[in-house]
Amino acid sequence: MSKNKPSSPSVDGTDLFIAIVASRYNEQYVEPLLQKVRETLQKNRVAESSIRVLRVPGAAEIPYAAQMLALTNEYDAIIALGLILKGDTDHASTLATTTAYALQGVALQNEIPVINGILSVNNVEQAEERVNGPADRGTEFANTALEMAWHRVRLSDYLDTLDAEAECEGREAAGRLGPDEADDDNDDFRFNN
Repeated sequence: MSKNKPSSPSVDGTDLFIAIVASRYNEQYVEPLLQKVRETLQKNRVAESSIRVLRVPGAAEIPYAAQMLALTNEYDAIIALGLILKGDTDHASTLATTTAYALQGVALQNEIPVINGILSVNNVEQAEERVNGPADRGTEFANTALEMAWHRVRLSDYLDTLDAEAECEGREAAGRLGPDEADDDNDDFRFNN
């Protein structure tokens, strides 16, 4: 476990909408994570009505639910919460790896930050330290979501501005006439030169 947490900028979440997908498996650990996430979001002014929690059976189901939420285009960030406790087989490693890849895919395909809050631990002591102890991953996941949601909003606005500028420059470069200059009787005026 890294003890070098990044500093978190203060983000006003007043206008942000956050979705949380939480596993019911290992609920004794996921529930306190969820509580810390909600408390941190609300402390940063995200309204309770702007937080949507969707429960799923286990960690394996989280990426599907995150994908469906991302497709709505209603959220500025999605937080995935679960806990994978290592057992006697390699299943935990496989599950941790595949869910991490899947969540990253959801983020990149849908252009929405997806915070991977699926903890993979070797024992209950590690789980306690990360959930109820000094590591406090719930607060960390919420702060990360706030920062990335802020980036998403700002970068999306910037990209929209660039697209609009490129569209205007493209019209000028192509010699297209503006709407006031167009001949109403000839829809193909650009091709009649």
